[in-house]
Amino acid sequence: MKVFTLLALTLALSSTTAFAAGDHAGMNHDSMDMKNMADMDHSKMNHGKMEHGAMMSAVGMPAPAEQATQTIQVSLSDDMKLKFEPSLNLKQGDIVRFVIINNGQIPHEFSIGSIDEQKKHRDMMRSMPNMEHSDGSTISLKSGEKGEITWHFMGQPFVEVACNIPGHAEAGMKMNFVLAAK
Repeated sequence: MKVFTLLALTLALSSTTAFAAGDHAGMNHDSMDMKNMADMDHSKMNHGKMEHGAMMSAVGMPAPAEQATQTIQVSLSDDMKLKFEPSLNLKQGDIVRFVIINNGQIPHEFSIGSIDEQKKHRDMMRSMPNMEHSDGSTISLKSGEKGEITWHFMGQPFVEVACNIPGHAEAGMKMNFVLAAK
């Protein structure tokens, strides 16, 4: 029994070491912990040489708030509306600080992604309806709570912002838009 346990432990450790040394390009980076993104110097990143797998989303990635070129206030409400002030007029390369407040009585979330990413997020939320987010592309807010996401728009020009709590996007709490060329 000891030999079997020792063998299993040896195999587990050697496969972990091999994985850590391997090619990470095929990893699912969507589940990465983005809490420390603000500590990164986003301005010195070479986005021209980034592979898609290195970006958080097909439409961009979080950025430090101090690099934002504009601020947009977002109001989430129980009538299943996303209200933007000023209204969205975004282009490729914009770094936007979204200041989001849940003016409703029920929880809402604000999520940025491609249309396909948002659909997958909604499917996941249906299987885990009480999941809360704060990962750089999505923030969950209870009634009266306020939060922020700063986003660098790059990549695919077709963007969707949505509340993916089950039933909310389907009731109209989403917006699709196309980023203008820079």
